[in-house]
Amino acid sequence: MIDNQPASSSQTVEKNDVDNKEGKDSTNETIVTGNPFGKGKSTLSEEDILNYMHGMSHQKVIAEEKWLHYEMTSERIQYLIGVIESGDYKNKDKYLTILNKWKDGNFSEADKDHNVIWSLQGGTVGEATGVMSAEQEESYLETYEGKIQ
Repeated sequence: MIDNQPASSSQTVEKNDVDNKEGKDSTNETIVTGNPFGKGKSTLSEEDILNYMHGMSHQKVIAEEKWLHYEMTSERIQYLIGVIESGDYKNKDKYLTILNKWKDGNFSEADKDHNVIWSLQGGTVGEATGVMSAEQEESYLETYEGKIQ
């Protein structure tokens, strides 16, 4: 489940896109202006990006070992997209491809997404083997309650 409520440690600003020069409809986009992961970092390293994405993916995938646990929220996804788009990251395109799918609620390949991240981190244990059902995700959230950041 993606929580659309902003975390208290960050700020969100609603931006209304009224650029209709190309006939586009107006849309509302949420811009996250503070780190919703609660670490207080204003700049993120490649390792930070990988750890946040890896930890969030655990909410969606089946894997034997899971060490990082970050709750997957719309705010966090949007924050990472903004940071990555404005930064110079080695794997920028891979990160944005994954995060944009997640932003759109598409988790059908979350196991493959996890394994891309896991591989970039040099993973050897804990490869994802599938995508959780809604019931499995609920169980994960209950099992790791208190450990999920």
